[in-house]
Amino acid sequence: MTTQDDILSGLRGQIDGIDDALHDLILQRAALVAHVRDAKDGSDPVFFRPGREVLILRRLLSRHEGILPPGVIVRMWREMITAFVSLQGPFAVAVSDGEDGGYWDIARDHFGSGASMKRYATPRGVVQAVADGSATVGVVSVPHAGEEQPWWTLFGLGAAHVRVCARLPFIGGGNSRGGALGALVLATGPLEETGEDRSFIMVECAEALSRSRLTGVIGKSGFRHHMFVEAGGAAAIDGRIRYLVEVDGFVADDHSTLITLVEGEELVETARVVGAYATPPGIRWDGSAARGGR
Repeated sequence: MTTQDDILSGLRGQIDGIDDALHDLILQRAALVAHVRDAKDGSDPVFFRPGREVLILRRLLSRHEGILPPGVIVRMWREMITAFVSLQGPFAVAVSDGEDGGYWDIARDHFGSGASMKRYATPRGVVQAVADGSATVGVVSVPHAGEEQPWWTLFGLGAAHVRVCARLPFIGGGNSRGGALGALVLATGPLEETGEDRSFIMVECAEALSRSRLTGVIGKSGFRHHMFVEAGGAAAIDGRIRYLVEVDGFVADDHSTLITLVEGEELVETARVVGAYATPPGIRWDGSAARGGR
């Protein structure tokens, strides 16, 4: 006669077998990452690819089913992704954080418990750390109106090779103190198109333009914008007014509409891409739709 203990023992044995199989596959994945590293032979120094990471997670979420919350899958793979990235080269995260620790939690949730992280007092300090190589990536707050020293103006003042490459959190919910916050990830590698993206364009003007005037020019250039932030204080630095605009789609450095944007307004001196990110899936930890999700 089969007892409950016999049934449970059999089920636990199956679980042990699955655990062993999962472990073997993870070890195989690590070995493949090592082969990728060796195949590059130092010729390609880029090993952090946030666009590729998002494509992996989108694919897994699209095939996910059953009772396990999708947030668990994201968390498991995020831990592995950072661990495997670290096998290819030194990986350090710079975080600009307030007293509540929210951005630190967002960064830890995304990059995993094993990531090397360092706290910086200001977002501008994070930008400089990424620019000089002290950090591989940086986590900063989403820009907003009224900032006295906007960190993104450094993109035109000595940190031109640093750009936005991701937006956090990837999914909503969870237990982090930064659940209601929005953050951007900065890095120096090339931007990658994923099919569902938004881009950041920095516009530099000789004189201040009204919001309606500049957004009108942006619209005529074919862009649909979502965020518009002015850095009026930047005029005191080098005589230019800077605007940061977030637009739909992936905008390449040589995008023809950037030329149209400059030509469309005589006061616009330059317009250049300062970042792009794959839009998060707009779901919460349990798989429900995130309010205001992208």
